[in-house]
Amino acid sequence: MKKRKKKRTRTKDNVGIESRARTKDQNRCEESAIQKHEDAALKTVLGYFADELLPYFGIKGEVKGYAPTEIIHLELKRLLQDFNLIMSDGSWKHFEFQSKNEGTKGLRRFRSYEAVMSQHYKVPITTYVLYSGNIRKPMTELQEGENTYRVVPIIMRDKNADKLIGKLMKKAEAGEDFTRSDLVPLSLCLLMGGRMPLADRVKDAFEIIQKAKGVSAEDIARLEAVLYVMADKFLKREEMERIKEEIGMMKLTQMMVEMGREEGRSEGRSEGRREGVDQVNRLYRRLVDEKKYEDWERSTRDGEYQKYLFEKYSIL
Repeated sequence: MKKRKKKRTRTKDNVGIESRARTKDQNRCEESAIQKHEDAALKTVLGYFADELLPYFGIKGEVKGYAPTEIIHLELKRLLQDFNLIMSDGSWKHFEFQSKNEGTKGLRRFRSYEAVMSQHYKVPITTYVLYSGNIRKPMTELQEGENTYRVVPIIMRDKNADKLIGKLMKKAEAGEDFTRSDLVPLSLCLLMGGRMPLADRVKDAFEIIQKAKGVSAEDIARLEAVLYVMADKFLKREEMERIKEEIGMMKLTQMMVEMGREEGRSEGRSEGRREGVDQVNRLYRRLVDEKKYEDWERSTRDGEYQKYLFEKYSIL
């Protein structure tokens, strides 16, 4: 006589364990998405505004170009770095972005990047780690055997967003011209220290960028896009919705002021500039809303791909 198989019953304990496991997996996926979110924004900022950011971080040297960030190791292990800059003296500046302090684990990984890339390309490399979040005193030195490995930390919480925004607000109100160096730090204001609420930082930063004179439409579009991506990461959903409405109102107001002040050909140029910026921003927001960060990052550096996305989403 065949024995009947015991039917497996799901107890309350089993259901609870399964539920906690699912929650844990969801949290991991969300953390991974958030990290990609921030990395995409930071890579875009460095890709377009390295000449302005390096002096802001106290890093000396002239940027000559961009170096590869991927190499296939001899063990067929793919090493992916965040960003590499080629300097005029032939050296490389290697950047990593950390929102969580990995300690020894992270330093060992950065050291392996340096060693493999330096050997492969025959160049001296210095690693800078941009620490965001609440990281203030990260581990920056690793002692193993007779060797000491160090990275150069950039602590974003040591920067003061209140002072930065206050200074630029005064300049905007005075009607003074801005430079790229003035505006680029605004794209990172949500990573900085300060007492100003994050939603207020975003609103004021957009207002400053809207009033900026002396900066190209392309640069304004890129700065607004990075700021928008950062806001989408750090703000609550209701705050983000309110910011979207306020940004729209600021753009409308700015366009009306320009139309009232400008005449003839100058008016046409100003309106065309504004329309171009609005078109790019509508695309960037669409991509961010749909969490298509890779498409967004590529569109900031590939004009043909950007045109393709304009047609795909019927943004005219």
